[in-house]
Amino acid sequence: MPQCRLLLAAVALLGAVAAAVAQQPLASPSDLAGLYSLRASLGLRAREWPARADPCTAWAGVMCRAGRVVGVSVAGFRRTRLASRAPAFAVDGLRNLTALELFNASGFPLPGEVPAWFSRDLPQPLAVLDLRYAAVNGTLPPDLGSSGNLTRLLLSGNSLSGQVPETLLSVKGLRVLDLSTNNFTGELPSVSVGAGDVAASLFNISGNSLYGVATDAIGALKTRFRLVDVSSNYLDGNWNGSDATVDVSVNCFSGVSGQRRHVDCEDFYRREGVRLVDIPVPAPLPQPSPEKSRGISKNVLIGVLAAAAALMVMFLVALLFCLMRRRQRGGGRGAETNEEGARGMRRRDSSVNPVASSPAAVSPRADATPKDAITVFGELTYEQLVHATGGFGDDNLLKHGHSGDIYHGVLENGAHVIVKKIGTKSINKVSSELDFYSRYSHERIVPLLGHLANNDEEFLSYKYMPKADLTNALHKKPVDTEDGLHSLDWITRLKIATGVAEAMCFLHDECSPPFVHRDIQASSVLLDDKFEVRLGSMSNICAQQSAGSQNVFSRILRSSKSLDKNTSGPPATCSYDVYCFGKVILELVTGNFGVSGSNDAGSEEWLANTTNRISISDKDSITNIIDPLLVVDEDHLEEVWAVAIVAKTCLNSKPSRRPSARYVLKALENPLRVVRAGSRSNSARLRSSSSRSSWQSTFLQGSRYQSYEVMSPSGRMLDRRGSVRSHISGGEASSSFKRSLREIAPDPQVLDEDVAV
Repeated sequence: MPQCRLLLAAVALLGAVAAAVAQQPLASPSDLAGLYSLRASLGLRAREWPARADPCTAWAGVMCRAGRVVGVSVAGFRRTRLASRAPAFAVDGLRNLTALELFNASGFPLPGEVPAWFSRDLPQPLAVLDLRYAAVNGTLPPDLGSSGNLTRLLLSGNSLSGQVPETLLSVKGLRVLDLSTNNFTGELPSVSVGAGDVAASLFNISGNSLYGVATDAIGALKTRFRLVDVSSNYLDGNWNGSDATVDVSVNCFSGVSGQRRHVDCEDFYRREGVRLVDIPVPAPLPQPSPEKSRGISKNVLIGVLAAAAALMVMFLVALLFCLMRRRQRGGGRGAETNEEGARGMRRRDSSVNPVASSPAAVSPRADATPKDAITVFGELTYEQLVHATGGFGDDNLLKHGHSGDIYHGVLENGAHVIVKKIGTKSINKVSSELDFYSRYSHERIVPLLGHLANNDEEFLSYKYMPKADLTNALHKKPVDTEDGLHSLDWITRLKIATGVAEAMCFLHDECSPPFVHRDIQASSVLLDDKFEVRLGSMSNICAQQSAGSQNVFSRILRSSKSLDKNTSGPPATCSYDVYCFGKVILELVTGNFGVSGSNDAGSEEWLANTTNRISISDKDSITNIIDPLLVVDEDHLEEVWAVAIVAKTCLNSKPSRRPSARYVLKALENPLRVVRAGSRSNSARLRSSSSRSSWQSTFLQGSRYQSYEVMSPSGRMLDRRGSVRSHISGGEASSSFKRSLREIAPDPQVLDEDVAV
């Protein structure tokens, strides 16, 4: 026992000493000068690197050990407003950081060429150099990395050009080399067999313009790297496609599938002034003599005509028989039944492609381009997820979601992913999400990359979205500060709203049975680098509650019920998704952030007051609620007005009067037709058009009724003048019941033949 206590005391003492060493202030004047030089040349803000503060303890992204700087990361930082006017690749301060082991500037703009001194004057201990998506251009220095001990060099997503230096592949200890998605040209760099002293992990040069015969060069690369990716180039030669460790897709190889068209390869090689290796062409078959050929052709022609005539007669007989049988049955089906059948046929013929593999193998779109796809070799293990997320530490924690904690991770091959860690209390929510992903994939749904169960926890990995979610994209700070953000312009906001509507249309109309998201809000609208929408937060998704057995009177009674939110839990109805989407649209129009994710009394009161200010007959009414930072001209102001009317119709207090997702998408694609149709039609014409279920009349009538009926948090109705009246008053209840079949907006389930989105 005394020996054990002595051993424990020694371990605790060593831990305390290590912690004290790690938390030591910066002690090197050279390192301090280098950091301040970087702060000035990169134009970093005082928020991340405050002046008159110790860099080791107060500067974000600075890692120290024993009073020396060993790591610098400016990933995700932004320059000051003055420095952003003339950004440049100016990192001369790195020369003073002689103990530096890591420099990460991924996503931080460094426009310009890689400095020539990167060849010889990089810090000797430097092991990781990460410059992904940093706007770097020009050519690489010929001896890049020869002065350091690089193990990872990540340069993907830039505009680098020229040839890849062959000396780069001979750097000893280099394990990961990612040069993908650049403008490199020339032949594939060769590497001598036995170069380097370790078995490297990855060589990725996909998405460039390399050309030439590359069979031998790829063979040499396989001896140096375990995984080789040369896809999306113009490499030539013969290749055996049985090697799973090499990706040669979208090239000009012969003997393997998935290559470019031969004519495209010829055009590229012609422009480069080099020769494409000829692909063997089968010898032509011997042609028969002319006289015999004419005789055979005549006989074949007679046979084809006879067969066609017989088929035509059989077809006409079958058609006549079907028409007679249908007439005998009386044709008792109405227009609604025919329309339901048409909609069912459209649903069966939709473009949904069920995924036959397990959820762990679900990929993004099947037709995604190589640059849009994420290269993930094999299935992810628990150890890889722990390493990618930094041990699921707080530095990588993005937020606490409804069903688990959300982390940002970087895989070993440099790909960014999002990992959701689900505890035992929320595991039951995973099954419905995995069931959806195992059957469907769509360009507007965030791709699921993998699923892993470990003991009592489960992990889901998703594709990383560079612009995060709509809440972050819309979040603005005071414009008079140096750190202020520009507001999203109206074109981008309308594009985002249309993308969410497309996702809803896929879930409601193209899936069988229809799926309901039940959590549409700004935080679940994810955005890629081009502000394209990917709908996330799929933990609450489920199939829509069946309404096939409900009769007309059930739908009438349902139309007089209160808001869906009064039921227990999120309702599994498409109208609830439309209601939540209306709040997102109103958030885009007004700039009132957080309203789409809140259901408290204050938010509902704000919704009631805001929707009362939107008038179908007064365009100037929109000026009272529009985002003050949204600068629009007269044409765009009319679009904002129309979109606000769409939002108001989606927020109707009665679910049956809300438009379908298909109608909402049609309106967002043609917003001006919503208001201009209202200005051209009088009330009598509007009443006559209601029976035709046109999508314009849906929003016109829905807006008129909603102008007088807006639900308040107390359960009472607010009319347009702001006066309060009971929601269950006798006059309203009886008149609403009598008008339900004649005057209300068309049921979202009833569609015209010409409204197919």
